[in-house]
Amino acid sequence: MKYFAPIVTLFICLFISVTIKAQIKADPSFVKVPVKQISIDGNIKDWGDSLHYYNAESNVRYGFAADKDNLFFAVRIDDRSEAIRILKAGLTLSFDPKGKKKGAYSITFPLNTMTTAPDLKIQPDNFTEITQADRDELAREIITSLRGIKVEGFKDIEGDMITTSNSYGIKTVIAYDEKGNLICEAAIALKLLHLDDHSKADWLYDVKINGITHPTEKHEGAGPGGQPGMNGGGSGMGGMGGGRGGMGGGRGGMGGGRGGEHTQMQPATPGGALSKSVEFSGKLSFGEGS
Repeated sequence: MKYFAPIVTLFICLFISVTIKAQIKADPSFVKVPVKQISIDGNIKDWGDSLHYYNAESNVRYGFAADKDNLFFAVRIDDRSEAIRILKAGLTLSFDPKGKKKGAYSITFPLNTMTTAPDLKIQPDNFTEITQADRDELAREIITSLRGIKVEGFKDIEGDMITTSNSYGIKTVIAYDEKGNLICEAAIALKLLHLDDHSKADWLYDVKINGITHPTEKHEGAGPGGQPGMNGGGSGMGGMGGGRGGMGGGRGGMGGGRGGEHTQMQPATPGGALSKSVEFSGKLSFGEGS
């Protein structure tokens, strides 16, 4: 009998643990219907009072919304280290509308489209206010280099690299808000997913702030279209503009995707904080709670 109580306690703890996990799996976040039209402009005031979801482990506030045409996504970053990771290596949003695997579709942005990395001077330990000079510097980089979007799973998009000027229906933007937080916004046209009804199943999603890597080996070269390779901003993406002649023309995509300059990547500083990714996942429901 002296072993009975500990055994019962153990079974109770296991039952509570399984129950909690089941509740987590059965408790998706409801996708909000936007009160007014969301503009992908780096200003999240049109999202309402605040972004709806919060990941406590990484201290990231984010949100999803949807109308009949688009899935919207936004992240607000107030940690300088995480902001640096995004500006240097991008943020990846992955999701599966069928709820089976979280990476059926993914976009990674912003990525560097130039052969040299952007020289953004933000420091991990600098928590002072973002200055107008910082804003101007970011605006210049957005126009000149931070225009790349890596896409996976979209059968209507040729290749795996597009830019912010694409006409497929994928929009992304980054900007500083009035408090100096980094804002990342994206919209994905639901027509790209070829779904009869996007609300039939709970979606799986994954958000990843990529760790920074540096090139160890590079092979220079331009594709038949004369475009230099895409450096990828330290994200390890392949070159742009190679095998299929660079810019894809007609629909705004970049046909090459894998040609040009190829880079082998390694962690920025082995074991360093900025080389580590930050990642969190969850479920989305388009049901009654939306």
